Amino acid sequence: MNHSRSESCFMKQKFSHSFFTSETAVIGYFVLAKILFHLLHPEYGYFRDELYYLAISDQFSLGNLDILPLTPLFLKLVTGILGDAIKSLHFASSLCGALSLFFACLITRELGGKKYAILLTGLFIFFSGFLIFGALFTYDSLDFLIQVLAVYLLVRTIKKNNPKLWILFGFILGLGLLNKLSILFFGLALFVSLWLVPQRVYFKNKWIWLAGMIALLCSSPFFIWQSQHNWYFLDFAAGYSGGIAYVASFPEFVWSQILPNNIFGFPVWATCLGLLLFTSKWKPYRLFGFMYIVIFFLGYFLGVKFYFLIPMYAILFAVGSIKIEAFFENRNIRKTKIKLARIALPIVYVVLSMPLLPMIVPLLPIDQFVKYASVLSVDAGVRHENLQLAQLPQHVADRFGWEEMVDQVADVYDTVASDINDDVGILTGNYGQAGAIHVLGKQYDLPEPISLHGWYYFETLRTHAFKDYYVSIGLDKDGLKNIFEDVVPYGIYTHPYCIPHENNKPIYLCRQPKYDVKSFWRVARNTDPRFLKILRNQSVEAAIEYYQQLKQDHPAILLFTESQMNALGYEYLYDKKIKQAIALFRLNVEAYPDAYNVYDSLGEAYMENGQYELAIMNYKKSLELNPNNANAEEKLREIELLIGDTIVK
Repeated sequence: MNHSRSESCFMKQKFSHSFFTSETAVIGYFVLAKILFHLLHPEYGYFRDELYYLAISDQFSLGNLDILPLTPLFLKLVTGILGDAIKSLHFASSLCGALSLFFACLITRELGGKKYAILLTGLFIFFSGFLIFGALFTYDSLDFLIQVLAVYLLVRTIKKNNPKLWILFGFILGLGLLNKLSILFFGLALFVSLWLVPQRVYFKNKWIWLAGMIALLCSSPFFIWQSQHNWYFLDFAAGYSGGIAYVASFPEFVWSQILPNNIFGFPVWATCLGLLLFTSKWKPYRLFGFMYIVIFFLGYFLGVKFYFLIPMYAILFAVGSIKIEAFFENRNIRKTKIKLARIALPIVYVVLSMPLLPMIVPLLPIDQFVKYASVLSVDAGVRHENLQLAQLPQHVADRFGWEEMVDQVADVYDTVASDINDDVGILTGNYGQAGAIHVLGKQYDLPEPISLHGWYYFETLRTHAFKDYYVSIGLDKDGLKNIFEDVVPYGIYTHPYCIPHENNKPIYLCRQPKYDVKSFWRVARNTDPRFLKILRNQSVEAAIEYYQQLKQDHPAILLFTESQMNALGYEYLYDKKIKQAIALFRLNVEAYPDAYNVYDSLGEAYMENGQYELAIMNYKKSLELNPNNANAEEKLREIELLIGDTIVK
């Protein structure tokens, strides 16, 4: 008998068995399954933000850092290899999701979990809030991965008591600050929570402070750019809560943590949060319990989107999986029952989770999904933006209508370009429309669109050659008539499934600019600083004189928008500086004689000053320009009650 050959066969069999059943293999199966799942499921279409990020990555430049650069650079790498098809984007997002799952499983192993705990962690993460961000590509794809990796490094730092790992943590946090500033919530929660646990001793060594310096250094290009552009991000952040983000009540915010992370996983992570906070066994890792609590209440009180907490569920599910594994190992019942229960638990969890999948991933045909969503009241009680919804939740509705919109804009563009035989641009109301025209308009040879929204505002100033003709979608006629003499309708875009605020949008041809369009663009975000300086430091009269003199020398120049001057006028009106307010409102009428609201505001100032005849004249002019101006009608009725109807009529 050949013993060496027998031993060799035995070793091969042993290796083969261990390869397919080891902890590493279990993690590998989940990583592969997550990528394949997202690549094989059907698609509804590009998500709004995906079109935007594709446009940014295609035109990426360090000269425009309105958007943090890591996600566009990552997307540029992916699309440079795979192209910009929708599956390429979702490969990028599913890869981030798979790596997040990978590090969540590693966290489980670091905390003492064995193969069964790793299996459960993989399942819990697979069917959690991480899932939706594998089905679409956003900044959160990389953000979640970076935060889960940061949690993994913190676990290793605590377990090995190795302060030098803070240096690596600093680089990871720096990457996060180059991707999305929401990671500041994570950093703040860590800083606060460290003071509440024994690991506060880390503040006494240099490594944690070096980590902070490294993170800040990594993010310095963005902050330098912001300082050179009037800190635009701060204005955006100030209007975020209650503006873009939906401000949830406390029960709504709690529900938004339960349902999106799988209602059947709630008992697991809620129990584990208690274990981290209150049991002696998990005291070394109590830091993470406090971090969750801090981020939760920061999110609630600041009114940020519910999914900012999703990365923290990686460690909660890891601890829960270890607890379940220990429960089975410590049961004094027959092994057969233990085995059956161990096998049944993950199977039951998967079966219970399946009915929730269509709300997260585009698995159903759209007509069937509409029926499915109606059973769940469209958004199932989970809102994250202040938007009106129709038949579909936002993350689904924002994938519909873009191709049809671009097709219709292309038809108008081709008609206009052939009729006027001149250079025509495309002007959009928001970044979604602009991104759609950039990505989907390539097949129609459409020019690069411009928009005042987000990153496009700065990119337009940086690269665009302004024109005399624009095809416009997404902007109202009154706003366009403030810029152009002639605004001609060319049709209305509609779609049965798109998000309501994108529906029924007129398409216009705009021509004969009233002003230099570039000067309008420059002041669209901020009033001319020289004009404001004279207004603040000298007087209203001096600022008006400066404007009129400049206008005489350069008739096409613009120093403020209608809304900016309107806001300035009301600032003086509310301070009871009525004469100065009247002067500013009159200046707005001079600059924007076709805008109904400038007469409405001037009428209010005259009314406040007791000049009722002038107030009546301006309110009537406002109604002439906009017969639907209910405020003007109401004010005229108020004046009638004050002075009688003779003058009013």
